[in-house]
Amino acid sequence: MVVPGRGRSRPGRGRGRGGSTEAAPPPKGKRKFPGDLPVPQSAPRSSPTAPGPVAGPGVLVSQNWKRLLERKPLVAPKAAARKAAPTIDVASTLPENCVAMDCEMVGVGAGGSRSALARVSIVGHDGKVLLDAFVQPQEPVTDYRTHITGITRQTLEGKGVLTESVARRMAEELLEGRIVIGHALKNDFEVLLLSHPQNLTRDTAQFRPLRPTGFEKKTPSLKTLAEVWLRQNIQDGVHDSVQDARTALQLYRLKRRLWEKSLRKAPLGVARPGAARPAVARGEQAAAPRRAPTPSPERSEGPVTRKKKRPKV
Repeated sequence: MVVPGRGRSRPGRGRGRGGSTEAAPPPKGKRKFPGDLPVPQSAPRSSPTAPGPVAGPGVLVSQNWKRLLERKPLVAPKAAARKAAPTIDVASTLPENCVAMDCEMVGVGAGGSRSALARVSIVGHDGKVLLDAFVQPQEPVTDYRTHITGITRQTLEGKGVLTESVARRMAEELLEGRIVIGHALKNDFEVLLLSHPQNLTRDTAQFRPLRPTGFEKKTPSLKTLAEVWLRQNIQDGVHDSVQDARTALQLYRLKRRLWEKSLRKAPLGVARPGAARPAVARGEQAAAPRRAPTPSPERSEGPVTRKKKRPKV
């Protein structure tokens, strides 16, 4: 018994003319995929022992994967850019009226509790040294702080050491009318016995956007800022005032646009970010602002008449 539809070959499938077996062409309107086309006999196939992928039936394998693996970087480009230290060209963007300053102090008085000027360094907008000199304090030095400053008694007794008055005059001439950049400038102005307009000071210790994440409420050191923003290791032992001034200059260059924009937005009468507080000379105290007396209400002359209360109805 023959079941209809079984055991019979259907014409037009798997056979062409003359009974030859050939791949039937794909129907019209459909896209030709690699699986629909026969694999050429001359095309090389990857062997099972090769490290590359094994080709299945009817699939063409490209050997370009080896070159793609060779071109793949070990570190992502964005991560590599973050790890690389930023290249800073100070002279290309900073105006010529910018200078950076740093001072080194020694201890005077009982136990070296008070600071006195021992070295002053000022660099220009391009990082070139405008002034770098040792200074002999007027008072006897009781603590040279050599482990920080590198200054000894022989240093201050050598040639080319300036007096405090001469160093103060030279620094004042270089700073007048210019934007002064530095770290903790309040201390530098205090030992120089100088004052500078608040709108012309850029203190990297007071500018909050420079502070590392999580330490916004703490005043960072210049060494920390150099490690975080510039990938530089400074103050490893003895401090160099010229190097510190150039580091502050680079930090200002890095955040200059944001810095100046925040200064323009700050309202009048409010402490501007990154501006150093005005220094107070020795022996002087900051005068507290006086409040205007509140006017007392005028009292009418003559007897005071009281209003009679109306009886409740």
